[in-house]
Parts: sequence; C-alpha cells; structure tokens
Amino acid sequence: TLSRQILDLEEELGVQLFVRGRHSLKLTDPGALLLSEAKEIIRRCDSLRDLVKQENDDITGSLTIGYQGFLDTTLMYRALKSVSRKNPHVDFSLSRGSSSELTHHLLFDKQDVIFTVYACVESLPNVEYIKLQKNQLHIAIPDSHRLSGHKSVHMKELANESFIMLDRKVSPVTVDYSTGLCTNNGFSPNVSCYVDDVETALFMVGSGKGITFVFSKISASNLDDIKILSLEGIEPNHELDFVMAYKKANTNPIIPLFISEVLASNESQYTSD
Repeated sequence: TLSRQILDLEEELGVQLFVRGRHSLKLTDPGALLLSEAKEIIRRCDSLRDLVKQENDDITGSLTIGYQGFLDTTLMYRALKSVSRKNPHVDFSLSRGSSSELTHHLLFDKQDVIFTVYACVESLPNVEYIKLQKNQLHIAIPDSHRLSGHKSVHMKELANESFIMLDRKVSPVTVDYSTGLCTNNGFSPNVSCYVDDVETALFMVGSGKGITFVFSKISASNLDDIKILSLEGIEPNHELDFVMAYKKANTNPIIPLFISEVLASNESQYTSD
C-alpha cells in the first residue's frame, strides 16, 4: 500500500522521488527536497493543532507573586480570584517579604511579579512597572481616642502619642518617610513597638496600644474600634505609590494574563469608588 502511494505521488508530481535498488531505497534530490518541506508542513500542522487546542482548553501554568504586607492587597486578590475562576489549572504561589527581598527575588527570577512601592523599583534594570494606586499616609487611632471625632489631624497634634511603627527592614522608604514627617513637625516619634505588617499594627491600635501610620487605601471598615484620619498639610509623595513590577525578559505566558486582570480590577475599583 505504501509503495502504491509513493508511485501515485511521483506520478502526480512528475518527478522520481526514490532510486530503487534490489535491496535498497535512496532519495533523489527532488525527494530530499520534498522530505524537508513535508517535515515543515507536519510541524506547522502540529503547532496549529496545539494553538487551537489551547484556545479551547484551560490554560495551564504557574505564577509566583511577592507582596509587601503593609500595602492594600485588594487588587492582587481580585485578580487572583478572576484568573483562577477563568483558568482553574493555573497555579499561584504567594509570599510576603520586605522590599529588599522582593526586588532580589524579582531580579533573580525567583518571583514573576511583585507588589511594592514605586521607590523600590523605579531604578531597577530591565524591570517594567505599572502604577496601580496613589498612596498617602493616614493615621489609624482607636475610636476611644481624643481625636476620634475628627476627620483629619495635623502632625503636630500627635507629638505626645505612642506610635506602633513598621519595622524598618520591611520597608525603609515608608519608615524613613513617616519618621521624617514627625521630625519635620518638631518631634521624634515615641515608638511603643515595631511590627512586620499592617494587620498586626491595626490589631494593636484596636487594643489601645498606640496609633499607627497606614496608607490611604487601607480600610479599617472590617475592624472594630479603629478610625482612620487623614493628615493635614502633607505633600503627595509619588515614591509611595503602589505598583506592580515584572521583568521585561520573563516569558512566562501567565504574566500578561495576570496583568490584564489586575488592570481590569483596578479600573473597576476606581469606577466603584
């Protein structure tokens, strides 16, 4: 059957594809050319099948994500939920870290995407970033605090307060900035304790252990006994803006998928706000 098909092909093409011996079979020059082209045709057909299959099947893959615990993670979780719902076979790995840990992991391909503040990634080589939110410092106080009836407060009114501060190793940029605000207003903050994340800080504020700096997008609506006030007379600091960063050279196909969902979630959040 195979010999018959080869003869039919030779007749159709008008060339001899094989030199036939009694115990051997050798390609002619046209036969060798046809073989090379046929292999390419088969490869392209296989690629086309895989492409079509991928469009119809669930996308598979994995994405490693790093984030800083004092930032608002609402956008990140919204995007994760959306990608997981649409592509249940995509796996995610999440880890919280300091700014230096996250940038190191990004540069050395230990994480695909990181969520951090602008100052931490603006000068990194071969790294792209997308600004997600503008951040300003606010202050969280217990609702039993003497200032709980206010919507805003001037820094000078906080000179005698006990502060719960973020550990400097977690994010030197934000700690230095908040400490600088105190110094510029004539006092050095009286720090009662240092913490690694905003959840711990807010818990301690609610327990009456002091007050703490938080970013403007952090919500205390789900926490009892806490009120968040804006700070008067503070100039916007774009170094604190919330960003998502990734390496240009990273070819992980899940990255653009995840970025698309983050941007959609961000747009939705601003619309709802």
